[in-house]
Amino acid sequence: MKILIKRLYGPLFFGFTSYFKDEVKRNSKDKSVVIFRMDRVPYIDQSGVYALEDIITDLEGKGIEVLLVGLDTQPRKMLEAVGIIPKLIQEQDIFDTIYDCLEYLKLQLSD
Repeated sequence: MKILIKRLYGPLFFGFTSYFKDEVKRNSKDKSVVIFRMDRVPYIDQSGVYALEDIITDLEGKGIEVLLVGLDTQPRKMLEAVGIIPKLIQEQDIFDTIYDCLEYLKLQLSD
């Protein structure tokens, strides 16, 4: 299992979305899991939500599992408002800490 952990810092908004999409696409080519660490993302605007939706849809279309870690209140509400949660990302794929996420992945490997 090859994993990409992408840690985001600061707001996810219009000016960052193009770079973010390119970065994930470039680094996820041979991965089976992508973890977005979002504990330092206090805010997501509409363009950030749609960029994240595009990225998740693209990754899952390639059979790559997407997990979210440390989702703050405002970003979570935005993702729920447009249906990313629960349509693209299920509750069981959202973790409070990276340690919880890694424990989940260990269990997956042992099955």
